[in-house]
Amino acid sequence: MEQKHRTILQHHWSNICDNVEPKNILSKFVTVLTETDKEEIRKQSTKQERCEKLLRILIRRGENAFDAFVNSLDEEAPDLASELIEAGNKKEPNQSSALSDRSINIK
Repeated sequence: MEQKHRTILQHHWSNICDNVEPKNILSKFVTVLTETDKEEIRKQSTKQERCEKLLRILIRRGENAFDAFVNSLDEEAPDLASELIEAGNKKEPNQSSALSDRSINIK
């Protein structure tokens, strides 16, 4: 995943965790997540933990992971999908410089 997309996910992290139930979208990640990844996400006890696990896995995946995630949100959270698409379409210099200084903690 490109750094720009990692930054976007980090910026929207709490909004994603508030509005997405990963169990509802996992079936749409055929080429991005392994069955082991999906099982690891499902076994988390709370929605918050499932979201954080999903996002931590996604940021380590290939260049298609961001697009796959956004596409998975079409039914679950269309407004959030639109926000992520809009953020992804911005040129990097227009991104907030404060965001680029923050790092994502990968457990």
